[in-house]
Amino acid sequence: MINRSKQAWTVGSTVKVGFMSLVVVAAVATPGDFAPDAYVLSSPKCFYRFVPHKGLVKMTAAEAAELVAEGKRIAAQQAAAAISKASTESAHAAVVAKLMAVA
Repeated sequence: MINRSKQAWTVGSTVKVGFMSLVVVAAVATPGDFAPDAYVLSSPKCFYRFVPHKGLVKMTAAEAAELVAEGKRIAAQQAAAAISKASTESAHAAVVAKLMAVA
């Protein structure tokens, strides 16, 4: 997510990219490729994909929907992994507590 900017890059906010004012439709995390997050932006007539330092690319409504769906899928995978990790760590802590109580 863009955090060193005077603009608010949150869903629903209006941002200026170059000379255009666009609305942020979605922020799509891009884990694993070390690239900045991608943003789906909208004007009254078009959709755009924006990646900092890579530029603005025009796309169709279907491509925008696909990118947002991919972002939701990635977010769900990350949430499931976090839940799995938390449950594993919780089980480990319970075993450690039992072992310490015996000693």
